[in-house]
Order: sequence, then structure tokens, then C-alpha cells
Amino acid sequence: PDFGGHHPDPNLTYAKHLVDQMFDKQKGIDFGAAFDGDGDRNMVLGNQFFVTPSDSVAIIAAHATLFPYFKTGLKAISRSMPTSQALDRVAEKLGLPLYEVPTGWKFFGNLMDKYEKEGSNGFICGEESFGTGSAHIREKDGIWAVLCWLSILAHKNNSADDSQKFVSVGDIVKDHWKTYGRNFYCRYDYEECDSAAAEKLMNYLLELTKTLKPGDKPLDSQF
Repeated sequence: PDFGGHHPDPNLTYAKHLVDQMFDKQKGIDFGAAFDGDGDRNMVLGNQFFVTPSDSVAIIAAHATLFPYFKTGLKAISRSMPTSQALDRVAEKLGLPLYEVPTGWKFFGNLMDKYEKEGSNGFICGEESFGTGSAHIREKDGIWAVLCWLSILAHKNNSADDSQKFVSVGDIVKDHWKTYGRNFYCRYDYEECDSAAAEKLMNYLLELTKTLKPGDKPLDSQF
């Protein structure tokens, strides 16, 4: 497949058709998900609601004991450096070690090995580039992440009373924010850039870091 001529990343740009469906007030769709070609990355959407990857992994971790694999609880959680600190807030509240690692799934794999050697698989990790996983596999697992979300939705709506208001994806995220606080971050993707200009920018940033002191906020430059 050529993914409609687009990049296969499941995000707001390349999964626009799904996003449009989920944000159509007339359709009222409660849950939507997107995966890339091999199913390791995932995006979760509710009715007129987008779940950021950083919030998604934090919410999964906060509800980990709902899943049989983690019935004895978690031992540690981890995120990549560019990912927001939403997972840090969960770790702090649950009293869990939080590992911030460089970008690259191999760093999560090293932590999985560490805890497996200690006799535990209670490990969840994620990154802002729509990758979520746990120790059940040494790779991102988007299908697993979406099944976690469906399990959370089922748990929140397990009342036999049909008169009870449906707890939506948006409700779950907002309740999470009330408990743990909300983190904001931005990601910018630059594609098909001139390599010479990109290299010039990176060299400038590297030189700039050499001049900075703790607390400096370089907002303006002559670049």
C-alpha cells in the first residue's frame, strides 16, 4: 500500500481523513485509532478529542493494574527526552522510578532487560512520536496500546445502569489532568529541507549552547 500517497505515520497530518471523521459533530464517533504500516505506532482519538502520545502513555501507566499483565503493579516507567513530563507526574504519584532516555527504542529495551533480569515485567514506556510499549515485546506495540485504551473505556463504563452518562475518551483524559495536572509541549516536523541550510542551523545551535549559562533563555538571535 502507498498509504494514500502519504507518509505512514499515524498523526494529525497523515491521518487527516480519520481526524475529520472523529471531529465531525454529526457523526458522533466515540473512539478512533490509527496505526502505521507495521502497527507499532498508534494514535488515539475520541469524539472531537485528540489524545497526545505523551498523555496516552501516562494514562495507560496510571491505569496499569486494570490489565492482567500488570495485576501486581508496575516497577518502573520511562519516556524519551522530547516527550512531555506527563509520565513523570504519574511516576511521582505512584512512587515509581522514572527514566528519561535519549530518542531511540533500544534505550527502552535496555531497561526492559534490566527489570526482566530482576524478575519483573512491570515496565511501560513511550515517546512523543506515537510509540507506546511495555516489556511484553522489545518493540513499540500500537495494537497493544489501543487495546489498553479500550480496556480503560470498558472499565469506566462497566455500570449496568444504562442511564449513566457515557465516560468518553475526552472525559478520561480530563479526569487524568485533574488528578495529575496537564503538561503542554509542541512538536515541529521539518521535511524536505535544504540540507545545507539545516546543517547551518544545527552548527549555529551547537555554538550557541557553548555560550549559555544556567537560566539563560535565548529568544532572539541574528541567525
